[in-house]
Amino acid sequence: MHITFLDRFEARPGRILQWTPSEISTGSTYPVPPTSNQQLHLAGSRGDTTWLAATFDVPGPIDTDALKASFEEWTSRHDALSCSFSQAEEPGGSSALFVDVADVGDLRLREETVADARTPEQVRELLGERLDRWCNPFAFPAYFLGAITREDQSTVICGFDHAICDGWSMSIAITEISTLYREYTQANRVPIASDLLPEPGSFLNYCFRESATADPEPGDHRIAGWRSFLRSCGGDTPHFPVDLGLPAGTMSPQGTDTRMLLDTGEAELFDQNCADHRHSSFGAILASIGLATTQLTGKRDTHLLFPVHTRREPRHNHTFGWLVANAPITVTSMDNLHSTARAVNLAFHESLSLSSVSSRQVLQSLGPEVSPTRRDIFSVSYADYRSMPGGSRPRTSQSSESPSCKSQSCKSQSCESQPAPINPQQLSRVSSADDVQFWFSRTHDGLAVRTRFPAPAARTVHTFLECVSEILSTP
Repeated sequence: MHITFLDRFEARPGRILQWTPSEISTGSTYPVPPTSNQQLHLAGSRGDTTWLAATFDVPGPIDTDALKASFEEWTSRHDALSCSFSQAEEPGGSSALFVDVADVGDLRLREETVADARTPEQVRELLGERLDRWCNPFAFPAYFLGAITREDQSTVICGFDHAICDGWSMSIAITEISTLYREYTQANRVPIASDLLPEPGSFLNYCFRESATADPEPGDHRIAGWRSFLRSCGGDTPHFPVDLGLPAGTMSPQGTDTRMLLDTGEAELFDQNCADHRHSSFGAILASIGLATTQLTGKRDTHLLFPVHTRREPRHNHTFGWLVANAPITVTSMDNLHSTARAVNLAFHESLSLSSVSSRQVLQSLGPEVSPTRRDIFSVSYADYRSMPGGSRPRTSQSSESPSCKSQSCKSQSCESQPAPINPQQLSRVSSADDVQFWFSRTHDGLAVRTRFPAPAARTVHTFLECVSEILSTP
């Protein structure tokens, strides 16, 4: 799995196709409020989409009938894909956010040719325009379904506003659509998703359960933990520990960086070294962030947030939606990587308990005690794609077994032998930024990191990343 940004997407030219609903039944307002993530995301959207996209390759030109059937079956499978959002004015001038659910049981798609892209730059420009236009959370559908067709090898593309998906969901999309398409291209085959794919789990039911969770009491120990953490950040949310040269309240065009930190062999040795020293690989990654901060600034403590998936029940292993919480942690630099990582591991488990209260609940509880000075927040994410739906398999061995298929939620044993998607990728939108976010990803190809930052701070961020790379590469 390759994780990158649209501006670094190297797709070969071809004819860009799109599938859009030919008829949309009138939606109904679902009697459950959006999740905390959705409320905060949409309140800060400023009318723009923040989309995530997934791509994979298929042999030869696109079989348009097969891909249309795959898209139709797949979109009716996941209830998050029937959702969009609306706002209604409330007394006093405030507004309330509602989930609107379209009837997609008989969704039919129509094909259109977008354009013939003759250069990779045209591919990026045309896809960016379409993704921005269609991945609108306040209209249905909040997603883009398309492809780049070529004679030798084609690329399937789907994108979604972040309000209805997370990174895990991108693995689900790649795995399930590629499986359906492969089956539909077989002669005389009429695949049935329930036979081929595991139970998806309902995202709307997840939303309902979250809304039914009582808000924490003022004296709740988790709110106290968040209060202590945010006070250590100066009553602010955590921000990148090295000066970015960007005044607070100033947005900048977004800079991007994608790099491989450890190759296959190096990553395996790294994981084993972490186990031998009794700490996790993610603990070592966070430790490298803290040690790089100390080397470059002299600060011993580094404050940051990290996302935590909330797929705690097997029924949500294959749910398409946004099932993520945030946890705070302070990384305190010790003598070396391993001693720092062991301290991180101890702090990590305490931090996880704080993720059980949502960001919305924290901000409501603390009120004026927290005054964010930037729109973005310094966060560090880690995803091991080897354990996600579809798994991660070496690019040189696309047919090896996926570890995730052993989940008890998968009814069909045939998925264990399904070929892996060809050249799977995840893409993110490029917009504006005023802080730094790191996304570390572990696959069978190694350990990589994708970084988003304010473009004028490129030199500062690159120096920081080089420091992190050197620390992680040292035994």
